[in-house]
Amino acid sequence: MGKFLFFDIDGTLVGKSKMVTEKTKLAIQNARQNGHRAFLCTGRAPTSIVGDIRNIEFDGAICSAGGFVIVDGEYIFENFMNQYILSEVMTLFINNHILFTLETKKALYQTPGVNEFFDQKHQKDCENNLELMRFFQLRRMGENRLPIKDFNILTTGVTKVCFIAPNKQSFYDCVPFLEEFFNIVTFSKEEDDFINGEIILKNCTKGDAMKRAVAYLGGDMKDTIAFGDSMNDFQMISEAAYGVVSYLAPDKLKAIADDTFEEPDDDGIFKCLQRLGLI
Repeated sequence: MGKFLFFDIDGTLVGKSKMVTEKTKLAIQNARQNGHRAFLCTGRAPTSIVGDIRNIEFDGAICSAGGFVIVDGEYIFENFMNQYILSEVMTLFINNHILFTLETKKALYQTPGVNEFFDQKHQKDCENNLELMRFFQLRRMGENRLPIKDFNILTTGVTKVCFIAPNKQSFYDCVPFLEEFFNIVTFSKEEDDFINGEIILKNCTKGDAMKRAVAYLGGDMKDTIAFGDSMNDFQMISEAAYGVVSYLAPDKLKAIADDTFEEPDDDGIFKCLQRLGLI
């Protein structure tokens, strides 16, 4: 049996150009032709997988950082937050003036102020924070973004919440409640005057989702290779038999990795797949 390859999107398959290079597209196609199975493994919700990434054939996708697992076009796992806990999170964030987006299967529900926050921040501030840039740019990419007033907590399941806290202390005040139920992932730097990140249900990370996909296909985790660049890839890299991270990844992530890849826009994934003998 071939390898199971899991690819993060932002900062891994795509860089600042927001495009997948032609060599990387061909490399994934070639790897699959060689008997390996390729999966997206992303923090993006299903509705957020847009752009040229949709033109690449994969064997499946892990979305919302583990909230959804799709194999051969079929949802084999869906995990939603408890409605009472979600209600508390929303109230907590609103009372602390924290902007957020609720990720669901078919839409993203966004609080007022996200666009205004982006307009106040020069894009240069986001150059080295691809997750923050994605948070703002996705609204322009044809996905289904709706105002929070349209969200019905009784009928719509939420897998993950992305947040931006313009006031850092306001977010710190929320942490004691959040950490009881969630893994908290932050993407901003210590010197930033804001905090952005996401909260992910415990036992529902990218790493957990990898296990679900591999088990469903009757495979073995010893045959897994994962590619990522940020802290929401930590569990994925930890669980994979071989973990490859961006050379720009946080030190904590590089410390558990086996290898690194170069800039996505410089065919980093293509070069890595070639070096590993997968293509």
